[in-house]
Amino acid sequence: MTDEGPIICRPTKWFLWRAVAMLLMFGVFFVLFIKDWRVGYPRKNVVYYTYQAFETARKEFKGKSASEWESFARDQTIPYPDEPGILPADVSVDSPWPEALRDYETYRKAYEGERDQTAPPMWLDYSNAQGWDSKPPEKAYDAGKISEQLYYGIGAGVLTLIALFYLVRTQGRSMMVDDEGYVAPGGARIPFGRIRRIDKRKWESKGLAYLYYEAEGGEERKAKVDGMVYGQFKEEDGAPAEQLFQRILRNFSGELIELELPAAAGSGAEADAGEAKEKQD
Repeated sequence: MTDEGPIICRPTKWFLWRAVAMLLMFGVFFVLFIKDWRVGYPRKNVVYYTYQAFETARKEFKGKSASEWESFARDQTIPYPDEPGILPADVSVDSPWPEALRDYETYRKAYEGERDQTAPPMWLDYSNAQGWDSKPPEKAYDAGKISEQLYYGIGAGVLTLIALFYLVRTQGRSMMVDDEGYVAPGGARIPFGRIRRIDKRKWESKGLAYLYYEAEGGEERKAKVDGMVYGQFKEEDGAPAEQLFQRILRNFSGELIELELPAAAGSGAEADAGEAKEKQD
């Protein structure tokens, strides 16, 4: 049997758009996780613990004279835990209180003028000057939590590379059928006469079929016909994947494995006979 020329099915837009979407999604996750590990979470810790210093100042200020306050405040540091990896590299664990908290007159005016505010005195002005959100983080992040972001980032990076690999590899592939046989996306040429059986149980639902064929050395191997990735089934394009598969079937004489549908209910005649028998009993 001869057919008209080869049928070539190249990667579909359906696959390419999804592959690009996956690549972008994993890439964005990679950037976000690495950013949180390197900058985001450590900076949030700076905001959280600096806010704690402002809270401590509000609690300790009442009743202290100028000399007492300045002596007290001079010895205070922002309460950073001495734990490696939880702060940005440019922030010291022994950082002193901000200058605004150490100056008695400056702090006294804020303390008296902002006593009705929920935020501690001078926090709103200070956080705004630093470019921070006036609402501090609800919790600090320990080294383990920060390290998790690195691990998640590495995982997202690996998935990004895998998505990129499959995108690049698939773009350079195609599946083809001619008068002599089928050429799989991986490049293997399979003559029709070597195909022993075809499993088409997933063809109607997923556009997938599997060819089991005899290789040169006599061993059985499997090749895939993937109509969703290569060719597709759009009628306006001539349904190239379906045409390719039908040509394989026309030139195939082995075992065909098809999806077994549930047994239908008995015929009308059988149902009537059964009902008549029941009445006689």
